[in-house]
Amino acid sequence: MKSSTQKAELLTRVKTLVDLFNAGKIPTLAQHEVHPELERSSRENYLYFTLPVCINFQRSSPAMWQAAFKTYTDESTRYVFFPELLEKAEPDQVRADLLKYKLALQPNKHVFIWTTIAGSLFRHFNSDPRTMIDRTDYDAGKLIQLLQMTYRQYFPYLSGPKLSNYWPFILSLYTDVQFKNSHEISIIPDTHVLQSSAKLGIASKTASPKEVEVAWKLLLKDSGINPVQVHPVLWNWSRNNFQPNV
Repeated sequence: MKSSTQKAELLTRVKTLVDLFNAGKIPTLAQHEVHPELERSSRENYLYFTLPVCINFQRSSPAMWQAAFKTYTDESTRYVFFPELLEKAEPDQVRADLLKYKLALQPNKHVFIWTTIAGSLFRHFNSDPRTMIDRTDYDAGKLIQLLQMTYRQYFPYLSGPKLSNYWPFILSLYTDVQFKNSHEISIIPDTHVLQSSAKLGIASKTASPKEVEVAWKLLLKDSGINPVQVHPVLWNWSRNNFQPNV
């Protein structure tokens, strides 16, 4: 348990880091989540920023989004983004097309996750992620709870602690959704966030992802900064070898 003085000092460092990031002092990738120019409010755009999220774990995130972009822009493989078309496709063809540009790296696991979640959208949400969000009254906390508990069995991996927060984070950046209670979206405790958290002294080097998530929620409570806002800051700061120093 950190003292109030320690918390204040940590919060000052975090705010400085956020200011440096917003001022362009921390280098970022030219493009990370590459995507086709779709209408932000469209079903197509929501699907594009939903299905790839499901298999974006234990791999290079920029490479995954490059693969998603190639798969979508190829008219022969674009159908994999549409649940109603996947339902009619031959499984072997689906597997081949998800592997074509290395969108799926694992021919069994990744393909299973993708097709299972697409099938869940087809059967329960009219093949439209917006329907799912609408049922939660656009409440980020309710959406995460819906994934993690109510529909957990229908959304493998997306219902886990990391991806269930990563998905609404991505949607908030690249779609027109306006979430209520966006502070309920936790920081996504990936490798870069874990390393940055240890560097700042917010959590130990051996802390679990869940412990890091909780530490950030406690630190940022009533600060005016949502945990999810800090994620890109820490991700890029870690990539830049924790420079500039704060």
